[in-house]
Amino acid sequence: MGVIEAIKKGFAAASKNLTLVLVLFVFNAIWALGSIPLINPVNLATPGAATPTPISKTALGFSFLFILISIFMQGGSLGLVRDYLKAGSSKLGSFASYGLKYYLRLFALGLIIILIVLVAAIIATILIAATTPLKQLAVTIIATIAAVVIGIAALYFIILLLMSPYALVCDEAGIMGSLKSSIATVKKSFWKVTALLVLLILISFGVGFVIGLVIGLITAAMPAKVGQAVIGLANSAFNGYLGVAMMAAFMVFYLGLVKKEPQTQAPSSSSPTI
Repeated sequence: MGVIEAIKKGFAAASKNLTLVLVLFVFNAIWALGSIPLINPVNLATPGAATPTPISKTALGFSFLFILISIFMQGGSLGLVRDYLKAGSSKLGSFASYGLKYYLRLFALGLIIILIVLVAAIIATILIAATTPLKQLAVTIIATIAAVVIGIAALYFIILLLMSPYALVCDEAGIMGSLKSSIATVKKSFWKVTALLVLLILISFGVGFVIGLVIGLITAAMPAKVGQAVIGLANSAFNGYLGVAMMAAFMVFYLGLVKKEPQTQAPSSSSPTI
């Protein structure tokens, strides 16, 4: 399975599953519009200073709730994308059951990746902070290099775990099983997986920049709150479509790596998908 081919199939899957894209759009839009009243204005009480006010407990609670629900949305989306790629169709009615079925395992995978990032960041910070007061250039350089090496090692391990959610859903694996499967699978084609990740990120940034520029020009003359709402809705639509496309691209690539290519051809545009 080639990287470009996986990306093409990913975007094709998103285009054929616009109902799922719509579901993700609605979810993202609720978050975007709901968070507007919670954005703290800049505190201009002190002349010549612009100090952001502290984040409110309501905003923090809303963000935490969004993260928890996002895991449910991820599980439901992964299940439907898998069904579409393997069988050529999927049923939106299965979304909730998939979201609940994979929730705890996806939550645990997320915690593991966050833990890796935190440990690497803490070790790197301690190394740099401990050597900076020594005022010895050689020691500081060595500590900085060590911190960079730790960061690269953490990034490498995260890439190895990149396919864990897809192994979990496609293979119905447990937490440890999906981690082991991801590591074994990515090692077979590490640079291809990395290239897929980088290309999808570049596509996301590139298209997002263009859309952001256009929306920014459109909303320039609008009232602030209205402009924020329009930008939020545009971002929600973009993230909904791109989220399905990226998810499908990674899943197609994973299925190809483990020799589990779907046997059923994708249905024509006139056929129902969800």
